[in-house]
Parts: sequence; C-alpha cells; structure tokens
Amino acid sequence: MYESHFGFHGQPFQLNPDPAFYFNSRGHGRALAYLQYGVTQSEGFIVITGEIGAGKTTLLRMLLEGLDRQKVLPAQIVSTQLESGELLQAIITAFGIPASGTSKPHLIATLEAFLTALAAQGRHALLIVDEAQNLDPRAVEELRMLSNFQLGNKALLQSFLVGQPELRRILESPSMEQLRQRVTASYHLGPLGFEETQGYVEHRLKHVGWTDRPTFSPEAFDSLYRWTGGVPRRLNRLCNRVLLAAFLDGRDHIDGALVERTAEELRQEIGENDFTPVAVPARSLGALAAREEAEAAEAAAAAAPAPVPAPVAVEAPAVSAEPIDKPVAEPIAEPGAEPLAESATEADPLVDLDTLDASLPEPPSEELLDDVDALLAASARHLEAIEAQVRDDAALDLDAIAGRVLSATPADLPLAAAAVERTEKMGARRRGEVLLCLVDTESGALKLAALVKGLATQADAPRVVLVNPGARARIWPWEQMERLLPSPDEALHLGLPADAAFERVLPLAFERMGRVIDELQPAAVLLLGESEALQTLALCAHRRGLPLVRLEAGLGLSARPALLDPLSELLLAPARPAPLRALRRLGIDAERVVSIPGQLRVDALAAVWSEVSSLRGALMRLGLPYDLDPGWSGQFGAEMPYGLATHHFDVNDSHAVVATVTRLLALPQTDKIVWLMDRAGIQALRMRLAEHADLATRVVLVEGDGPRAEAERDRIAQARVLCREVDSLPDQMSMLRGARWAAVDAGQVMADAAELLGVPALAWQDGAYVELPLVRESGSPGVRHVADQRETLAVWLSAQPAPTGQDLQRELPEGQGGAVEAVLTRLRAWRVRRATEAQAAASLRETVAAATAAAAAATA
Repeated sequence: MYESHFGFHGQPFQLNPDPAFYFNSRGHGRALAYLQYGVTQSEGFIVITGEIGAGKTTLLRMLLEGLDRQKVLPAQIVSTQLESGELLQAIITAFGIPASGTSKPHLIATLEAFLTALAAQGRHALLIVDEAQNLDPRAVEELRMLSNFQLGNKALLQSFLVGQPELRRILESPSMEQLRQRVTASYHLGPLGFEETQGYVEHRLKHVGWTDRPTFSPEAFDSLYRWTGGVPRRLNRLCNRVLLAAFLDGRDHIDGALVERTAEELRQEIGENDFTPVAVPARSLGALAAREEAEAAEAAAAAAPAPVPAPVAVEAPAVSAEPIDKPVAEPIAEPGAEPLAESATEADPLVDLDTLDASLPEPPSEELLDDVDALLAASARHLEAIEAQVRDDAALDLDAIAGRVLSATPADLPLAAAAVERTEKMGARRRGEVLLCLVDTESGALKLAALVKGLATQADAPRVVLVNPGARARIWPWEQMERLLPSPDEALHLGLPADAAFERVLPLAFERMGRVIDELQPAAVLLLGESEALQTLALCAHRRGLPLVRLEAGLGLSARPALLDPLSELLLAPARPAPLRALRRLGIDAERVVSIPGQLRVDALAAVWSEVSSLRGALMRLGLPYDLDPGWSGQFGAEMPYGLATHHFDVNDSHAVVATVTRLLALPQTDKIVWLMDRAGIQALRMRLAEHADLATRVVLVEGDGPRAEAERDRIAQARVLCREVDSLPDQMSMLRGARWAAVDAGQVMADAAELLGVPALAWQDGAYVELPLVRESGSPGVRHVADQRETLAVWLSAQPAPTGQDLQRELPEGQGGAVEAVLTRLRAWRVRRATEAQAAASLRETVAAATAAAAAATA
C-alpha cells in the first residue's frame, strides 16, 4: 500500500526470508563463513543456532544459492517432531530418491545406494536440517549413524543442523557425546547490534529504491532497536507497520514518537505483553564518526570485487555454548545493482547504443539503429498481406470477428471467466515494465526459464509473464527442478482447446488475450512457439498495438509459419542458413532480423546438465539396473540396446491411452522400450492394462526397487515395453544418453535433447512417426514416414547401430551456447531504443502543443 507512495519498487520489510535482502552483519557474516567452511570439509556436522527470527533461514538460502551443484547436491528438510523412521523417509524424499518400501532397513539401503552413486560422480551430499531443535533424540542419533556411510575413506553424507537455542541443550546432553565429537564447527547467531540495526533498516530500504523518503530521525532508530532488540524479524514487522502509519498520516518523516506509538499498538494487537523493551545505548560522537567512516569506505570499495572469505580453521570441534567473538572472515560485500550502462547519467539515464553495441559478442546490427517509423510501415505492409492470406485460407473476416468478440456478452462466451488459470510464486507481482511471453510447449517454457534466469541479473529487468494458450499440464512438469532452472514467477494458462479449428478458437482467444492485456498493460509480447492458438493470441496482441518480438524466427513448422514472422517488429534468428533462408523467402526485410549465436535449447539444457548422471547412476536411482532381465544384469545398455519413449497422453481419455500403447507396440523392432512416464500416466495406464489382458502381457509397470520375485522377473523378461515413473528431467536425460533411439513428442524437451545428444529420434505427428529433426540445415524437411510406415520404420530402426561405451556417455555439444546472453542483450537494446523514441516523440508533442498554444495566444 505504501510502496508506490514512497517510490519503492517492492516491499522492503517482507517477513518471508529472501536472500536478495541479505544483510552481512558481523554475526551473519561469521555464520555464513562457518557454513561455507563446512561445505569445503564435505564431512561431519556444522551446528548453527539462533533465536526465533534471527535470520537463520535467510542464511541457509544464501548458502544454497552459492553452492556449486556440480560438486554438492544439497537437500533441506524442516523437522517437525520427526522420529528416526520419519527422518529417514524425509531425507530420501528431500534428495528426490524414489523408494517404494517403508521398512527401516530398506530405507537405509536405498539411501546408501544413492549416496554411493553420487560419490562415484565426484559429488557429495549435503543435508540441511532446519528447526533441528524439534528432532527426537533418537532421530539425532540416526543422523550420527548416517554419517558412518563411507566410500573408501570419503564420507558420503554431511549434515548441517540449524535451530533455536534448545538445539544446543540437546547436543550438550551426555548421550550426545559421540555426535559432539563429529561437529566440525558451531556458532550461535545473536541479534543485531545497536549500530547494525540502523544499517539493516537502511540496507533493506535502499534495496527497493529508497531515496531518503521518508526520512528517519536518530530517535526513530533508537526506538526501533528498543522495541525489537535487533532481531531481524521483529524489525521487519515493526518497520512495515511504521511505514504504513507514516503513509496513512501523510508524513514523510519518521520520528521516535511515531515508532513508539506504532510499537505499542502492535504489541496490543498481537498480545506480546511478555516482551520487555531493551535498553538503548547512548549515541556517542565517536560511534557516529566511525559509522560515517565505515560508510565512506564501503562506498569507495563498491567498485572493487567482493572479497571471498578464506576457509576458517576451527580449533574446538565441540559445540560451544558461547558465541565466538573474534571475526572469522571479512564481510562479504553486497553485490551492487548493475547500472543500465556505464555512460548513464541522471540527465540521460538511457543506454548509449554505441557503447552497448561495442560490448556485444558480434558486430553491431544496423537493425538497432534503424528508424522505428520504417519498421512500423514495413510491419503494416506485411500485416496487410498476411491477413489477406488468412482470409483466403480460412474464409475469415478478421474485422468482423474482432467486432463480434468486442460486442460479445458473457452468455456468448460461457467459458471465458472460468478457463483462465493463474499460477504465481510468492512475491511475483512486482512493479515495473511487463513483457508477455507466449509459450505453447514445454521446450519453449524451459527456454523462457533460461531467459528469465538471465534477466534476474539485470538491474532494469522487466517483469516477464508466461502466457500459455492451453492448459497448465505439460508446460512445466518438473517442479523439483526449481533450484536448477526456476520456472517463470507468473503464468497465465488460457485453456484454449488444442484440437479446435482455427476459425473456432479465434473468438475465444481474442476475448481471453484481451483480458490479459487489459489487466497487465504489457509493453511488448515475446513469441516462443508456433501453434495456431499461439498465432491467434499474437494476432490479437498486434491488433491491440503491441509490438511483437519473435524469438527463434525462421524455425516455424506449423501449417501457417508465415503469420508470426511478418507481424513481428524484431526477429531474433539463429545464425544458421536454414532459418535465415526461410525468412528471406517470406520477404522479411533484412534490417528487421538479428542473428543470434548459439541455440536457446543448448543454454536451457546446459542449466540442468550438471545433474545429468551416467547411465548406470540413473539406473541405480530408478531401480532399473540388475533385475529387469537376466540379460541386462551385467552391462546394461551395451549388452541390451533399448529404445526410450517419453510419449504423453490425455490421462482422462481411455482411448488415447490404449492408442499410445498400441502405437509403441506396433513399432517393428526387437529392442525393448523403456517408457518414462509421470505419476498420472502410470495410474491411467494401470487401469487400462487391467482391462486389456493382451496388452498386459507385453507392457509391464516397473515399480519399486530391490530384489524381485521370480514371477515378476519372468514378466519383465518377456515384456516389450517397460514403464517407469520418472519425473526428473536430469534423470530422463541420463536415460537418453544410453538409448539406441527415442520416440518423443514434438515440442518436448526430450526432442531437443535427443537431437543435441545425437540420439536418433522419432515424433508422432499427423498420424505417423516422423524422423527428427523436421528442419535440416539445408532447409529441407525431414523424411516423413507415412505410406507403408511399418516397413519404412523397420528399415530405419534396424539401421540404428547399437550404442558403444562412448555413446553411453553422450555429452551436449560445446560451443553452441551463448544464445541467452545474446538475446537478452538485444532485447535490452531494443527496449531502450523504444523508450528513447517514445521520450523523443513525447517531447516533440509537447513542443508542438506549446507552439500551437503560443500561436493561438498571439492570434487572440
């Protein structure tokens, strides 16, 4: 409520832990140094305690953000009265380990097998237990027993215990002597000091754009410390209410009296009468001078690289009941906000395009310096041509349809309000420029996630909202992958029918897209896809006057590939012959096309590649290595080639389930097929197999792990298709590395991965299997196996060689990345250029208006 009044671009004192607001106080810096030191040791226990609200969770999130995931695999659990058996299950779940059994021996064996496979990859597992004071003593002892897991002389599991002061009392009990001997370091995180309290408040305010409005008197900071004792969460709660009170009172200055009044009100509201305000130290001139000197030194060092804390040698391994006073590491400098450009000034905050282009990895494009009027005129000419084409193809009158949509009543569009689904993360609705990104496949969503992750490093990053024409399913099916490549913060799923005809979906798409535009008021629309529904939304946005930016221009494969490219104001095309020739054939002006080095799909997959393991590691995690078939128990993959399937189907359509299974069984091959599915697919398939005995003999659901009965082994040995639930993208790609061939869905990330890894792949499209990729470097389409497909596919499948040992370790191609950085750089320059032109046009309008007014006054 008060943010816009004071000019903030976010909430400065939100209660949810956010590492972006991390304040490197003396205590927090030392605690973080202990945690970082513990990671380098890769064994033993680190114990961090602190009062409620001291910032322990924020500290952990800071640590997690800085970990090298290629060396460390972290997992975090929040204990709530966990007993030993529950703790084991929680640990296995946190690491994402599939486990079907619940007995303690089974859980321990599963965890040890996973940790051993992880160590074989040169990585170690880090378990973080938050709120550890709630652990049952037997659960704490269980943690100590788990620390005995070793591979040679290397520990397999390291644990960090974080909790309230009660945790220390638990660890000091006589029964915990053995665990205390394994504690590498411990630290108690206390409240902020008196001077640090003011620094903390100012730090959070500056993070959201505070420019000394409102101002704070020294007495205000005294009262803030008095009523919070320097506890960060208390500070956040009180400061939030103080700013709200200042806004409601219309004040731009906060004094001690306002803080005292607000604190008393808050105390009465929450019933915190047992809290006693702390004594406030007297302010001395020496302390103030020292703080001013420290601020000056911090400003002078802002341009220098932040010092990296050296590993900390901890003399006493046992848990200490007293905090350590001597500094352990130098404070870590807060990363400064990246300026828009080095040449920016207060008078001219926009980017100098010459300076920006000089830093690009390729020569500057003339498109960046082209006149916007020429671009709009060219776009208008192409729009006229393409609308004529659409009218001819579909016999549509777009103007009539648009008029009908605008005049439609709720009764005319009964699904309009109910079908749009919104998903957003906590705190996603920040202010600022909005860019809509139209995405219609999971491959496009993964690429967008890579772009959004890159945008987070830009100081002036816009708010990107994903708009999915269809349902939420299949756009982002990897919830557990958020720590590797986070999904967009906000998404709108419009629920348009995927199989509807173009002329039927157009009115509904116009209505829903119109509501999105009216609510969010975007500055532009990015396009990452090509379906007819997506093209319809793009046409709606264009008719509303929004500029379109086409990512991966020239790669359209749909029935109407010409629609998106001619309508777009900016086209970012891969620097490859086929897309550029395709754009040239459409008559696209060369000045509107910018070549981008690398491929977005390479950058997106590279972001998760750090957790793609060897084939054997994936088989161990998935319970597939030894008991699938007697012929597979030795060297799986080399002895028994397999095809990999990742087909999806509508789980609510029984006919679609049976049709997909029948399609796979009809493939003329002798290889087994390992079909990777999600949980909903497994459940739907189980129901269909129960109804179709002929399918049940050839299709087996491989569930659980461990030893299998002889009857189950026989069924697995005789089956053609083995179905396994695998919802982890890194695990799916690990299985793909060893496959002889793959059957995928068009638009799946696995289709991109298969091509990049060199795995021969087929996709089901238009009632037939189609060889991927559909577009070759020569520009000609891939071979479509339509007539007598079984015979043609038999030749194709038999021509695929059995994988060699090297094939089982296929790698992503090197030197094909860099697309994300290039796209973001071009987008930023384009946005700045449009802002410059808009500013110039506004200035011109003001000048003309002033001249007109002056002329009218002179005439009068």
